[in-house]
Amino acid sequence: MASVVVVVSVIAVVVAWNAFIYAQSNGRGWSPLWMAFNCTAASGLFLLAGFSGYTLSRHDRFLAHTAWTGHVIWWQVTVGVVAALAASVFWRQGLRHPPHRPASRA
Repeated sequence: MASVVVVVSVIAVVVAWNAFIYAQSNGRGWSPLWMAFNCTAASGLFLLAGFSGYTLSRHDRFLAHTAWTGHVIWWQVTVGVVAALAASVFWRQGLRHPPHRPASRA
């Protein structure tokens, strides 16, 4: 029962934090351009790390006593390719329909 309380508490904190960030940014965090920026960064990180053999898993680094594997890490490359595909979709959406905000008057 205690583990259920911990899991529910963690989920509640994550949901509250996301709601706070969403309210503070006026929903910009979920706009297609911001999603494109995030997916592009994730894609670059995972592709570079995967092709160079640098493991992003803390567990694997702890067990091997090094972050370098000496071979391509295909699951990281796959995640990078999927993130790149998602980024291309978000870039198309974001550039096709840019958000319009009226100019503020100071």
